[in-house]
Amino acid sequence: MHAMCNGRPAVVPFRAALAQLSPTTRIEIIQPLDDRGPYAESLARHGGADHIHHVRFDVTDYAASTAALGQDLGLGTIMTAEFDGAPGSPSKFDCAYFDTRADLGFVVEIGRAGAGFAMPEPEAVYPAESPAKR
Repeated sequence: MHAMCNGRPAVVPFRAALAQLSPTTRIEIIQPLDDRGPYAESLARHGGADHIHHVRFDVTDYAASTAALGQDLGLGTIMTAEFDGAPGSPSKFDCAYFDTRADLGFVVEIGRAGAGFAMPEPEAVYPAESPAKR
């Protein structure tokens, strides 16, 4: 991942657990792996308690959406990032976090997967598949 946090290049180490609820709805549980970056800062602000950090909206026109939120609405950009896909994936996933905490209580993320983007293989899957399903 290549990221900019508060306008500066940043390393944001984290682990994420993904739970697909429907074809269009997913929950991510994010574990910061150090005390820097937006996830660790948010966790510290909430006293270590579980909370909603962000809600993501996938957009088709990333540039227009970024301009609408940042320039037109004047929302501050907390982080922009570019995630690599699975090995051999021809594109990346781009995202931006906008500061809507004062109005909504959480951050708004917009994201766009490039054509052919594929998620990397998970580190683990729960529940583990039974041998009969392999």
